[in-house]
Amino acid sequence: MPKPHEQPVVAVYGSSTLREDDPAFEEVRRLGAELARRDLAVMTGGYGGAMAAASRGAAEAGGRVIGVTVELFEARGPVNRWVSERVHTPDLFERLRHLNRGADAFVAVAGSIGTLTEVLLTWTLLSVSARPPAPLVLMGEHWRAWLDAQRGPGLVPEHLFRWIEVAGGPEATAERVSAALARRAAAPGGNGGAR
Repeated sequence: MPKPHEQPVVAVYGSSTLREDDPAFEEVRRLGAELARRDLAVMTGGYGGAMAAASRGAAEAGGRVIGVTVELFEARGPVNRWVSERVHTPDLFERLRHLNRGADAFVAVAGSIGTLTEVLLTWTLLSVSARPPAPLVLMGEHWRAWLDAQRGPGLVPEHLFRWIEVAGGPEATAERVSAALARRAAAPGGNGGAR
């Protein structure tokens, strides 16, 4: 079994405004739990909404939870209570850098422009080999329409869609991430993303 800091880390991107009474909150909580049950650490932006949901699910399943916070958002309130390790960054650029460099896989759930920024940056870095290959999974069927809107003349070339995929729900998403990391670990010279 890997040491805690050698376990693969999955960055989960999603809305900061998701409320506990929203059915999507429970879906994201289940995602966090499913990732933790597969011995994957969960890393989020550390605050509320989807970040709290994924953190809570992972923590309740006994997983490691990393919160990457930023000075700009300190007024929003404290880090969510399920974060076991906090990395505090001075600005959004450093936060995005840490999320991208510190993760071995990425999952996006429903979100707004912050989530889209994280998805597009990660997709770009993967597609230009600016970071090691990693799964980038969008959880939820609603993402299919968004991806389809990126296709077309003058938009995202078809070959770049190999870097991103859609999965239906928490279990399917966690399984895709886990399987991709296992394939990478089994490849010659692979380490499965262990840090």
